[in-house]
Amino acid sequence: MKKTGKLFNNIGLKILAVVFSVLLWLVSVNINDPVDTKVYRNVPVELENTSLLTDEGMTWEVLDDTDRVTVTVRANRSVLENIGSADVTATADFSELSFTNTVPIRLSTSRAAGNQVEISSNIDMVRLEVEELMERQLVIEIDQIGTPADGYIVSGVLTTDGNALRISGPESLISQVDRAAVEANVDGLTENINITEPIRLYDADGNEIRNSRITKSVSTSNVSISILQTKEIPVTASAAGEPAAGYEATGEISCAPDRITVAGRSGALANLEEIRIPAEELDLTGATQDVVELIDIREYLPDGVSLTNTSEDGFNGRVAVTVKVEPLVDMTRQLNQTRIQILNVPAGYQASLAPGETVSIRMRGLQRDLDQIDVAQLVGSIDVAAWMQENALTTLSEGEAEMEVTVSLPDTVTQVGTVTATVNILADSTASHGTAGEAAASAAAEDGAGTTASANG
Repeated sequence: MKKTGKLFNNIGLKILAVVFSVLLWLVSVNINDPVDTKVYRNVPVELENTSLLTDEGMTWEVLDDTDRVTVTVRANRSVLENIGSADVTATADFSELSFTNTVPIRLSTSRAAGNQVEISSNIDMVRLEVEELMERQLVIEIDQIGTPADGYIVSGVLTTDGNALRISGPESLISQVDRAAVEANVDGLTENINITEPIRLYDADGNEIRNSRITKSVSTSNVSISILQTKEIPVTASAAGEPAAGYEATGEISCAPDRITVAGRSGALANLEEIRIPAEELDLTGATQDVVELIDIREYLPDGVSLTNTSEDGFNGRVAVTVKVEPLVDMTRQLNQTRIQILNVPAGYQASLAPGETVSIRMRGLQRDLDQIDVAQLVGSIDVAAWMQENALTTLSEGEAEMEVTVSLPDTVTQVGTVTATVNILADSTASHGTAGEAAASAAAEDGAGTTASANG
């Protein structure tokens, strides 16, 4: 009993001594190996089991950079000295995905275990946006920009490695895509080229969509650009067949358009000066009005030559050809007696037109041609020897005779009927009477000039 009593003697002092000893030890430890912290910034969070989403046809995106964390490690300095940034690990296992689309971040170090290290981060959850995965097939279009050099056109632009593109990604993004296109810059070109261009995606407003979450089956496309030289040439035409009786083609043939622009290699265009529509395309047989035909001019282009793209002005390759056909018109006019010559009068006779004789001529032709005739300038002639021969006369008799007047007319008009005039025949008392044969001989001797009597006697 006395020993037990001694154990508890001065118990307060003894406890105080123990506490003091512990404190002394802690102070000694902190002085020699103090607790410290290290901060590791921009530590990537390793995402595990992501296939759990993709296998279900889902796509995901980390929000607000929550897959990058700042990690703080707290430990004794001797422990921290053995820990580097490569020893700090942050993981997020998608098997722990919550209904709010967050995954907890687990932190660890590979150099220490147990209570030696305290580790924490500024973010404890990876936040995700999770959507249905969508796929679409698109046709790659070509956006032509610029214009070739003067005198050249673009004859063709096409992709040489296929024109199909498959895209996949979040439904919210893929549904915005309206078209896929590559640019073909033809500015200033004079020859064919092949280029490789990136494929761009656009929404319905023409805004380019750029997002790394959209996956393209191909990212570029090979484009072939064909360039041809151009030349403007006239279009002409001819016609065949005869219009109906009483009608005539005026010779005026018009084409609309009367000039076209064609394209081809320089060799094919070098000797091409016009495109002529053949006469068999325009049959005037029996026509009583203008003949109008629509002719596809492309049928008459040489090999290697084509029409340029004229969709802007509405030209579709058809040329409207009009052949003018007008009715023939009759016109009767009086001839000037002073311009009617009497030829080949037999010797011993005088011939003159009857005083006040009216000599009329009826002409037929197109109105425009008749309007150009100056009747006062027309020349007529009466061949007395020819009249005697036609009437089987060997000698002339004094008196009046109805003889034919030959009138010189332009080729554009014709004479309708016979023009006649009354001729007065008088015997010449100073000369012997000649026969028709003598008159003809006399006319031949005078180089066909004949004996001319003035129309006014």
